[in-house]
Amino acid sequence: MKKILQIGIAILCCFLITGCTQDEASAPPKKEPVPKINTTPKQEEIVPTKTGTDVNPETLKIPVLMYHSINTNVKNNLITPPDEFDAQMKWLKDNNYHTITLAELDELLLTGKNVPDKPIVITFDDGYQDNYTNAYPILKKYDLKANIFVITAKIAKNNHFDEAALKEMSDYGIEMDSHTVHHQELNTLTYTEQLKELKDSKAVLEKLTGKPVNSICYPVGRHNEDTERAAKAAGYAMGFTTAAGKANKNDGMYTLPRVRMVPGISMQAALQ
Repeated sequence: MKKILQIGIAILCCFLITGCTQDEASAPPKKEPVPKINTTPKQEEIVPTKTGTDVNPETLKIPVLMYHSINTNVKNNLITPPDEFDAQMKWLKDNNYHTITLAELDELLLTGKNVPDKPIVITFDDGYQDNYTNAYPILKKYDLKANIFVITAKIAKNNHFDEAALKEMSDYGIEMDSHTVHHQELNTLTYTEQLKELKDSKAVLEKLTGKPVNSICYPVGRHNEDTERAAKAAGYAMGFTTAAGKANKNDGMYTLPRVRMVPGISMQAALQ
């Protein structure tokens, strides 16, 4: 009996072992974990696009054109007729000149780095109403940059454009720079008086435009050593005169010349 019981237990164990083996064989194979693959694209280093060439700043000369009024009523050599101005701007565009702002000119003169082909600056003195009504549409027509030296005490007075026009042109990209508050000949003022004229006009323009004011143009081109010190102390990077010539850092960054544009002159002749 005991022997029969042992045989039965042995048989039962065999069945159990066989069943387990069959269950394991029929069970689906365990999946090995799939390694995660990083699908995030590799960030490439961004290299600034070089759009110009490097030039020795000692020899780099850039023309800064000096305009005043753009008007058909040509009473003096400060007024350029609109049709002449249009022809001059078209010539610049057709001949692949690259207009830059005074803020851009500053770094180019000092470093000579990444200078665009045929750089040129267009400036207007005083802030006449016709800069807005006549010159501004032509500048937009040819997609050109420009700068206006504004007499801040004359904004919206005596045939000068108002704050709305100033803001519109600034928003478009025309740079507003200083021509002092009252347009007094700076070399007749004390250093303290000059500094106030330069600081106050800068503050007004920066408040109106929300942009830094980079440059000062001295009224009637008059200046002295105090003027240059005041311009630097007031936070300007450059000062411009009415002396004739193309801008080069060796002229002195606070005594830079310009190219005077008078009625009847062609752009080709002006840039010779």
